[in-house]
Amino acid sequence: MQLSNEWVASVMETDSGRVIERCRLYLDTARLSGKFGERVEMQWMLRGDSTGMPTDTEAEVIDQFMALACDALERSQTAVLTAIYTGAKQVRYMFYATQAQALTGCLQPLLNVSKSLPLRIGATEDPEWKEYIDIIARHATCREE
Repeated sequence: MQLSNEWVASVMETDSGRVIERCRLYLDTARLSGKFGERVEMQWMLRGDSTGMPTDTEAEVIDQFMALACDALERSQTAVLTAIYTGAKQVRYMFYATQAQALTGCLQPLLNVSKSLPLRIGATEDPEWKEYIDIIARHATCREE
């Protein structure tokens, strides 16, 4: 399955500070396939800098791990990365997966060779991709203003 690598970004102010939201565009083929019915979020808790963004060291570790993870998940067609939220002393990656268990199984070899990572994974059923559609709509509204 060919996936778009086009993204849109915006900045949101939250109670915990500024958050950069990046959303992947043009994922209708994956969304409409019916294959990816579970929304899975991977959350990294950070020490962060004074603005709540990752430190350079944290960003390097996260970027290296996530590049390997995303490649493995998308190549195996286990999950599709749809959004990334950075700020407020955390980084959250939102995937749509065939099953959360398949996603964690695919990541297990990477987790076994990595040092202890402050990573949490949670999943919920979302076969209609409601959360993704809401994000896309929010970005469309921002562009119109």
